[in-house]
Amino acid sequence: MTETAEAKQSLIEEFKAMTTKQWIATIAAFAICLALVLTGIYAAMCMGFFLIAVILYMVPHMLGVTSPKIKAVIGVSFIVVILLAGTFAYGGAARDLEVGSSTNTILTDVSYDDEKITIVSDTTGLNIKIKYAPVTEMAFGKATSYDVNNVKDGVVTYEDGKYIGTVDLEPGKYYYIEVAAPLDDSNSKFEYYMIFENTGLTDPTSLNFMGALILAAQIALIFFVMLVFSELMRRSARKSREKMEKEGRLYPKGYSKCPKCGTMVLPGEINCRKCGAPIEVPEDVKVLHKKDFFTCSECGTEVPNDAKMCPKCGAVFDEEVETQIKHADGTVDVSTETFECSECGKKVPANAKRCPYCGAEFDEDD
Repeated sequence: MTETAEAKQSLIEEFKAMTTKQWIATIAAFAICLALVLTGIYAAMCMGFFLIAVILYMVPHMLGVTSPKIKAVIGVSFIVVILLAGTFAYGGAARDLEVGSSTNTILTDVSYDDEKITIVSDTTGLNIKIKYAPVTEMAFGKATSYDVNNVKDGVVTYEDGKYIGTVDLEPGKYYYIEVAAPLDDSNSKFEYYMIFENTGLTDPTSLNFMGALILAAQIALIFFVMLVFSELMRRSARKSREKMEKEGRLYPKGYSKCPKCGTMVLPGEINCRKCGAPIEVPEDVKVLHKKDFFTCSECGTEVPNDAKMCPKCGAVFDEEVETQIKHADGTVDVSTETFECSECGKKVPANAKRCPYCGAEFDEDD
């Protein structure tokens, strides 16, 4: 199918023209990316949203789905699905949750009960800090952002060998609470303990929507940037090909490859350079470049007029040598052909009326 014919197809026709393998690749890419999002695995990856966009774009592309319209439909459909799923499928996501630190070298135990945090540690004199703020975004069951303009500090005291922290939380919100303990005397490295507290929020739809929207926007940005740049490159290549076809440097699609092995065939080749199969090109295609080519006297290959060597057999073409003779009276005879003077045997231009060497005059018979 040519680029022009493809461009004229409707979206429905393009979908109908997809092969079984292309459908399988498209559905598989969609399902894999959706699983990465809904299970939250993407969050554990560096640039997880970037990986999702690349998989969604490249898997169908590698199986020959190159239509920008089909790819745009795939991208838009995926964004709509994750927006709907992220917004409405996680209604009970704003639940109380304590997440321990990964090391637990200093914070032996941390517990939370009604705005009171009890911290157990074998180390005394710790400069423990507590910060908390309302969660503003949740993506697929996980809090992803909090209100940086409303971060507050908790109060920490030391009682009976334990650190006691207190926070003041407003009702009807979902809070992120962070307990941090220094790992060295410089206080430059910390061990973290995270707590999520629901103070009466019953409908986290808006938080879910914001989180899903942020993720969807990141995926859409990468996906459609790839789509736009890919289409721009294809259009540039298409214009270059059309120009080369008009100039006779490439055959139109359908005639540009060897029918036996698929190797690209250049104008003027009479045999495939790879398998040796004869190349037969219809006369209506040959006329596109006929006047810009001549035939090699050695092998019969059509060669561009400015070629110095035959691309088929390697024969070197001699340029016609221009002979120029200036006479004593100032006149000049110029010709690419010569003949021998019957008087002195010297070569003179074919259009010369007298020999510049011996002065013999030539008539038309000479």
